[in-house]
Amino acid sequence: MNEWHWQNVACTPAMFIIPSSHHPFLIISSPSHHLFSFLLFNIILPGHVSFTQLFSSYYRPLCLYAIHYLQNAELAEDIVQECFIKLWERQAEHPKAFLFTAVRNACIDHLRKRNPIDATIEPADLDGSITDEEAQERSFHEAELWTAVDALPDRCREILLLSKRDGLTYREIALRLGISEKTVEHQISKALKVLRGKANDFYYVWMII
Repeated sequence: MNEWHWQNVACTPAMFIIPSSHHPFLIISSPSHHLFSFLLFNIILPGHVSFTQLFSSYYRPLCLYAIHYLQNAELAEDIVQECFIKLWERQAEHPKAFLFTAVRNACIDHLRKRNPIDATIEPADLDGSITDEEAQERSFHEAELWTAVDALPDRCREILLLSKRDGLTYREIALRLGISEKTVEHQISKALKVLRGKANDFYYVWMII
């Protein structure tokens, strides 16, 4: 599968959140021609709002929001990309409300097609069902937490994600990276100190991606 990494695209400076190969929601796999064009040429929507600014602000929260419905990161990305294209096609005057409504409706439509018998479709996290409002609120909080992870030093972030996201043991990480288990332990401890009080909030998303 081809992957577009935004740092390799000749775009205006500071168009996007800085991409990271460690984070699934800052990489778009095989973006549609229309979406790529809107981002590349910085299309302006009604109200003089930059399409790329909206993308930078809402893409990650919307993906996390969709995951609360779908439990599938790749499908969430596909739906969010489609909704950004719809945003341009409809020329919506209230982009945030339009995007969250479009993503929610697309998620519900997908789930109903997959299981038409299930009449109850609600977002969820590890504690069970939550309201749509809670899902929206948590998506922004989770996005902030991921931004904090992105800000960690490269090796520290890599080790943390191998442990918490990929489920590797300290020994497995040490063997993969050619370092000692003590170093792995130190780096994870260092990361969790930076993310003090926040790490548990990542657990739901780590289980899905």
